[in-house]
Amino acid sequence: MTEKDILITKFDGTLAPFDAQKILSSIMRTGADEATAKKVLQAVESKLKPKMKTKTIYAIVRKELANIKPWAGVRYTLREAIVKLGPAGYNFEKYVSAVLSAYGYKTATPDTYRGACIEHEIDVTAEKDGRTAFIEAKFRHDFTSTITIKDTMATWARFLDLVDGSKIGNCPHFDEVWIVTNASFTDQSLQFGHCKHMKLIGWNHPTEQTFAQMVDINSLYPLTVLNDLTSSEISAFARTDLMLCRELITIPVDQLSSTTQIPQRRLQKILTECAEVVDGDKA
Repeated sequence: MTEKDILITKFDGTLAPFDAQKILSSIMRTGADEATAKKVLQAVESKLKPKMKTKTIYAIVRKELANIKPWAGVRYTLREAIVKLGPAGYNFEKYVSAVLSAYGYKTATPDTYRGACIEHEIDVTAEKDGRTAFIEAKFRHDFTSTITIKDTMATWARFLDLVDGSKIGNCPHFDEVWIVTNASFTDQSLQFGHCKHMKLIGWNHPTEQTFAQMVDINSLYPLTVLNDLTSSEISAFARTDLMLCRELITIPVDQLSSTTQIPQRRLQKILTECAEVVDGDKA
C-alpha cells in the first residue's frame, strides 16, 4: 500500500486520502525551509497508519517541528492559539482588530449601533482609503464548525439595517460588510456572500489570502501561541488591547508590568519567547 492509498480520519470523522503536499504546505506556512519541512514529513510518513486521525498527525508534525525549529513549532499551533483566545470570542474580536490595524486599517471595537429597526452589537469596524467596513468576527471553538448560509444571511440583514440606520442619523455610514472567522464557510455561504459582494475571510478562504496567511505574512501571531500563558495573563493583556506578540516586544518591560500587573521577571520570559516567534531564524 502506497501513501496515497492510505486513508486518514479527518476532524469531522470522514475519511480522506493522506496528502503529503498538504502537510508540506502547512509546515512551510510557518516560515520553515523546505529541507525542514521534508524532514518532518518523513517522520510523519514513518508513523503513518490507515485511518490515523488528523489530530494525531498534527501532533506528530508539531512535535517534530518543535525539535528542529522551536519557533516554527510554536507558529504551527496558530489555529489552537486562536481557540485559546477565550470562550466568549471577545478576545477574538480584539485580535481581528489588531490584525487589520497591522494592515493599515483604522479599527475599533464599539459596543452597539442602532440601525433603522433595532440595535446591533458591533464586533469590529475598519476604515481605509475612505471606506468603512462593518465586520462580524465569528469565533468557533471547534475546527469542524462552519459559517453557514444562515450566519451569512443574518450578517447581511444586519448590514442592511445599519445602512438604513445611517440614512436617518442613527449610526455611522458603512460602505461594506465583512465576515472574518477562524472557521470555514459552507459552499452556500460563499455563494450568497459573493453574490452580495461581501468580503469573506476564513481559515482557508480566499485562496489568495486566507486568514491564516494574513497572520503568517506579517508575523501577526497572537500571544496565545505561547504554551504557558495563563488565562489571567491573557485577560491582563486583552484589557490593555495587547493581542499580538509583535506589539508586545516593542513595549518596555517596566511599562508592561505597570499596565498589566504582571511581574517584570515573568514578562521578560514572555517577551523573549515572543521575539523568537516573530523573528524566526532571524532571532
